[in-house]
Amino acid sequence: MSEITNEPIGLTGSSLGEEQEIVRHRTWFQALWRSRNGRIGVVIVGVVLVAGVLGIFNITPYPASAQYNNAVLKGISLAHIMGTDQFGRDVFSGTMQGLGVSLEIAFLSVLIAGALGSLLGIMAGFLGKWTSAVIMRFSDMMFAIPAILFALAVVTALGPSVLDSSIAIGVGWIPIFVRVVRGPVLALRESDFVRAGRVLGFSRSRLLFRHILPSVAGVIAVQVSLALSWAILAEAGLSFLGLGPPPPVQSLGEMVSNSSSLASIAWWTLAGPSLVIVIAVIGFNFLGDGLRDAADPRTKTR
Repeated sequence: MSEITNEPIGLTGSSLGEEQEIVRHRTWFQALWRSRNGRIGVVIVGVVLVAGVLGIFNITPYPASAQYNNAVLKGISLAHIMGTDQFGRDVFSGTMQGLGVSLEIAFLSVLIAGALGSLLGIMAGFLGKWTSAVIMRFSDMMFAIPAILFALAVVTALGPSVLDSSIAIGVGWIPIFVRVVRGPVLALRESDFVRAGRVLGFSRSRLLFRHILPSVAGVIAVQVSLALSWAILAEAGLSFLGLGPPPPVQSLGEMVSNSSSLASIAWWTLAGPSLVIVIAVIGFNFLGDGLRDAADPRTKTR
C-alpha cells in the first residue's frame, strides 16, 4: 500500500503535490506563450483589461460624462484622439468607461455560467444515472431558448443594471458549460487515478474537487475565454437596444446606438466604440485559441 500512496499522482504528499502544481502551471504558461495565438491574445487582453479597469475607476483623459459646449462633434485630434460626440463629450474617455462596464458584466456573467455550469457538468459526468439525466434534461430545456432572447426577457423583467444584465447573460449560458465539462469527466471517471482514490477510500467530494476539477481546468479555462467574448457582444447588444446600465454610465452598445445616426457626418463617434468591441472580442478569441493549444499536448505551436 505504501508504494501506491507514494506514487506522484497528487493523492498524497502535500509538499510534493505543491511542487508539482507549480511546475505544471509554469509549463502551462510557457506553452501558452509559445503559441502565436496565445501571445497575441495575452497582449490584446492585457491592454483591454488595463483600459477597462482605468475606465471603471474613472481614470480617463476627461471625465466621461463631462460636456464641453465648444467641442461638439470635433474630429480626431491630439486633444481628443477619438473625437467628441454630439454632446461635446470625449469619445475616448466614454469608450474607456463603456469598456469597463462591458468587462464588469462579462466577467460577472461568465463567473455565474462557469461556476454553476462546471459544477453541474462535473456532477452529471461523475455521478451519472438519474443525476446526469436530470441535469442534462435541464440543459436541453435551456438550449431550446436562444441565449440572447432569454437575456432580453430577464433584463426586461428585472430592469437594466450591471447585476441584472450579468444574471441574464450568465444563466443563459450555463448549459454550454455543462455539456463542455461533462464529456471529459465521463472519461476521467474510469481513469486509473480515480480508481486508486476509490480504493484508498477517498470521498466523492475529494475526488470531485481535488482530482477531477483540476484535470478539466484547462477545458474550463478555454471555455471561459470564449464565453467572455460572447458576453461582451451580448452586453453590447442589450445596451444597443436600450437595456444596458442606465445613464449617466455609458456603455459601448449605447454609444454605438447613439452615434449610428451620426455616422455620415461624424464617423468617429461610431468607429471608436465599435473598434474597441471588435478588438476585445478578437483578443479573447485569440486567448481562447492559445489556451486550447496549451491544454492540448498534441497541438503543435509555433
